[in-house]
Amino acid sequence: MPTFFVERRNISGDTALLSGTEAGHMLRSLRLAAGDSFFAFDEEGNRYRMRILEATSRSLRAEVLESSPPEPPPDVEITLLVGLPKADKMDFILEKATELGCSRVVPFRSSRTIPRLTPREAGRKRLRWERVALAAAKQCGSGRVPEISELVSFPEALSIGSRSAGRIVFYEGVGRSGLKPVLAGMGTSESISLLIGPEGGFSEEEVREAERAGFVRAGLGQRILRVETAALAAVSMVAYHFEADR
Repeated sequence: MPTFFVERRNISGDTALLSGTEAGHMLRSLRLAAGDSFFAFDEEGNRYRMRILEATSRSLRAEVLESSPPEPPPDVEITLLVGLPKADKMDFILEKATELGCSRVVPFRSSRTIPRLTPREAGRKRLRWERVALAAAKQCGSGRVPEISELVSFPEALSIGSRSAGRIVFYEGVGRSGLKPVLAGMGTSESISLLIGPEGGFSEEEVREAERAGFVRAGLGQRILRVETAALAAVSMVAYHFEADR
């Protein structure tokens, strides 16, 4: 069954009201009708199984058949700090990071970031990124939508990352270690920040700045990966490492 988002304030007792984009997608695109069932989750991650009672052209009323608490939190809270890439690559990164269980995604500007957005453009991008993450959460049946930060500077990204117990900067230059030994040295960290550069990568000075903020250099093998590939490979490997160890 398809999964949709419902605001908690629109659930009263055993009935719920859905309108706007969600209702339009259900009624016009999927052609659901009275009697059809679907899954939903709210902004707190609570999950529901519902059945449509009645529908108009703009909204629908549904019966709550079952409800369950949010899914358990991941074994490790992953914050993905990623240099803003060109075109719509950030959409792809956000979609897959949501599917993989990231808790937070922070896009940042660094010295080699190619896109230069005005504050207004960055604000519009963030709204789009939030929609992409929500759609990905619905697609994979998860009630967890990662927090999407506004576009920040490199120092601000380091400050956000410093809140995590474990911190890794991915770098293809000299002085890096393999990811496996770096993770092994972090024990059972409950939170970890992964710092991925933009298409042009990091400068050596930026890597040193990250190290001063507590980040450890690590590589992802001998090949130089695209930013979207590196981001998803790093998230997948880290999530697997901590899940396998617990």
